[in-house]
Amino acid sequence: MNRQFRQFAAVALALVAGSAVAAGLAHTAENDHPQVAIVVAGQAADQPAVVERARRAAEDAGAQLRVPRTSADQLGVTHMLAAAGYDQVITVGVDRRVAITPVAARYPETRFVEVSADALN
Repeated sequence: MNRQFRQFAAVALALVAGSAVAAGLAHTAENDHPQVAIVVAGQAADQPAVVERARRAAEDAGAQLRVPRTSADQLGVTHMLAAAGYDQVITVGVDRRVAITPVAARYPETRFVEVSADALN
């Protein structure tokens, strides 16, 4: 399943990049590429194998990895990533009601993609 998650992360990055080009938002600056983060929380954050697979996927994709432990931390992390201008936040086990819906409403330009922890096992 590790391979599946890496493939998903690669496809997600490609979609973000393709969307930017289609919207005419592509820039030529070397450091101006889509910013992607992976957030592993809830029960998934308590599973070392899930966190390790997410770490490898983030490393392979050049994405940030965050592993918040509380609901308040989940909200803080998703809010911080959106406010920092991340294009896409891939979430595993994040509480949608607490940490995704309110942030997505405030930062509609950040795309939140939920992936179940079961899909990683």
